[in-house]
Amino acid sequence: MPELPEVEVIARQIREAYLGKCLRRVIARPVRMYQNIAPEEFARQLSHGCLKQVERYGKWMYWQVDALYPVFHLGMSGIFLKRKEDSRHPEHIHLEFYFDDGSQLFFQDTRKFGKIYLYRQPPQWHQLGVDPTKENFTLNKFKELLHLKGVRIKSLLMDQQVIAGIGNIYASEILFRAGISPFRSAKKIDDREAERLYHAIHTVLREAIERFGTTYRAYRTVDGTTGSNQQFLKVYHREGEPCPVCGTPIRKAMIDNRSTFYCERCQR
Repeated sequence: MPELPEVEVIARQIREAYLGKCLRRVIARPVRMYQNIAPEEFARQLSHGCLKQVERYGKWMYWQVDALYPVFHLGMSGIFLKRKEDSRHPEHIHLEFYFDDGSQLFFQDTRKFGKIYLYRQPPQWHQLGVDPTKENFTLNKFKELLHLKGVRIKSLLMDQQVIAGIGNIYASEILFRAGISPFRSAKKIDDREAERLYHAIHTVLREAIERFGTTYRAYRTVDGTTGSNQQFLKVYHREGEPCPVCGTPIRKAMIDNRSTFYCERCQR
C-alpha cells in the first residue's frame, strides 16, 4: 500500500507537471471507487476545469480544480502515470485526464481498493490524526499522542486517527532506527526514547521521499519508474537476514494481523 512518502512523491510530480493546466476531457470508468458521486458526473464536473492546487495529507491527496476538490486515496495499488504505455495493466486504468496542451494523466488501480471523492470545499481531515510532516507535529505534541491509547507502539504509529500517513513498512523502519521494540506499550515510552522516535519518524520519511518511495509490487512514480527506498530498508521483509547493526537475525512477528520486522537485540 502506498504510504505517506509514496503519495508525497506522486503529489510533487503531478504538481510539477500539471499545475496550472486546464482539462479538455476526463474519462471515468464505472468502478466502485467513487464514494460520493457517480463516475460520469465526476468526469463531467471536472472537464474544462484548471488545476490550481495539488496537496497531500497523510496517505490522501487532493486537488483543486477551479472551485472543486477531487480527493484520492490510493488504496493498495493505486498509481498515477503520465503515459498509458508505462502501465503494466492498462485494463485497470479507470480514470483518464486529458489536458489542453496535449499532456495526459492516468489513474490505475488493479485491486480497486482506492477511493475517490469530489467536494465543493477543501477537505478538513477531521477523521485523521496529525500529519508527521506538518509544522504542528512537534515533539511535545508527539509525547501527548503517545499517551492517548494503551496500545503497542507499532499499533499507535500506524493508527491513522493518531498519526496520519505511516503504514507497515515505515513503522518497522522507524522503530528500528529509534532502537525501540514494536511490542512496547506506547504509554511506557520515556522522554528520551520519545525524542529518538520523533527524530526517527522525520528521518525515515524524509529519506524515503528523497528516494522516490518504496516499490515492492504495484507502486510506480508518475514517470513510470520504481522508487529506490527498498534498497535501503534495514528490517522490513528481511526476516532471517543479519541485522545491519549487530548481526542478529531479523525476526518477524504479527501485530494487529500485520507482519512486523525487528531486531530483538537492538530494539529494547
